[in-house]
Amino acid sequence: MNSKHEDQHFDVIVIGGGVAGSCTAIRLAQLFNSAVTTWPKIVIIDERNTNVETFKIGESLPGEAKPTLKSLGVFDAVNNDAMQGKHHFCYGNSSVWGSDDLIGTDTIFNAYGEGFHLDRLLFEETLLKIVTLQYSQFITIMRGSKVTDLYLSKDIDQRDKRWKVTFTSDEPSRTIQIHGNILIDASGRRCCIRKCLQDLKRRSFDKLLAFACLYEADCDNLSKTDLDHNTLVESCAFGWWYTSLLPNKQRIVVFHTDDDLLHQINRKIRLVEEFNEFIKESATHVAKYINEYSYRPILKRVICVPANSACLSQFAIGDSAISFDPLSSQGMLTAMSSAKLGAEAVFFQYFNGGTKIEGKLIQPLEVYQKYIENTFQKYVGEKSFFYNKEQRWKNEIFWKRRHEEHADALRENIDFTSK
Repeated sequence: MNSKHEDQHFDVIVIGGGVAGSCTAIRLAQLFNSAVTTWPKIVIIDERNTNVETFKIGESLPGEAKPTLKSLGVFDAVNNDAMQGKHHFCYGNSSVWGSDDLIGTDTIFNAYGEGFHLDRLLFEETLLKIVTLQYSQFITIMRGSKVTDLYLSKDIDQRDKRWKVTFTSDEPSRTIQIHGNILIDASGRRCCIRKCLQDLKRRSFDKLLAFACLYEADCDNLSKTDLDHNTLVESCAFGWWYTSLLPNKQRIVVFHTDDDLLHQINRKIRLVEEFNEFIKESATHVAKYINEYSYRPILKRVICVPANSACLSQFAIGDSAISFDPLSSQGMLTAMSSAKLGAEAVFFQYFNGGTKIEGKLIQPLEVYQKYIENTFQKYVGEKSFFYNKEQRWKNEIFWKRRHEEHADALRENIDFTSK
């Protein structure tokens, strides 16, 4: 191994350079900058290289995210990009859910105003750029780095713990080891920390998958411009669809169903041609956008990613901690909120000598974990409520499962300790 980072020691290791990882590092740096005399060292391990990907699913950010964006010092950059057309503002939601009628809600009635339809990769690059420009004295970013091993070492009396992280780097190709006092898992649904802590349980609650196809307007045949900045949600017998307008005259269309129900659909929806035909068969309003504005697919294959609900008992933020059904539109918002609160919990637990309330010492990480559990508990109730509003296909397996979940949610709370 021949690297300047080899065997370096960091105070905090953050695995993942997406939304949750970047926001965690930013908030920690803010706290360090205002409260400590020495500069603790933070490293972000990001497996992506700059501009390798061309598209990433997950573009909806509601107006409720604005206070968090402002507190992290990133709102102006995101808002300016939206004003320049690099992101789109989202002005409301339209839904065909529970009836054949198209129902709309406008963000003018939301106290936080409009949300965003983001260019997700640009948004994540903006966060990392802020890290580099404002907090380079605290934070090192290792890009193109894939974690291959995690190890938690302990001394004889089990008190002193240190993390050892092994990862491969693309530029140049080599294996690197670093050490750290604190590890924060922001690696997303794959949840890297489970490689090390075998007893750590990540409980999944359903089998939902998302199938996404990106479209662009055919300028040669375009008679009018798509200016609908609402998110459209449309249910069908096998699951549900959504579509949103993106920058560069693009539109994303996503279908959600359970992985074991694909056989019910008489089409191979990973193929773009079959996906298009399935839109025509099952999503009248989505199909109208595609036809009316002469959209054509950009990608050669339909993207498939997990979209199930899941929770982890500890040690994580963002999707590693709790993963939401996209119907909630809360995934990115919760990732940012959990990153901010998780960073504060780490700071006050390990770098600020503890926290007292009314003379009683509290454990900030325990408070953070309670926040995660309460957030997921609230989400489960809201999710089951909205799925239960769709009764047109109550005898279809996809919907029967969710209606049964609704009945279960009314009877009992989620057990975060069961397998």
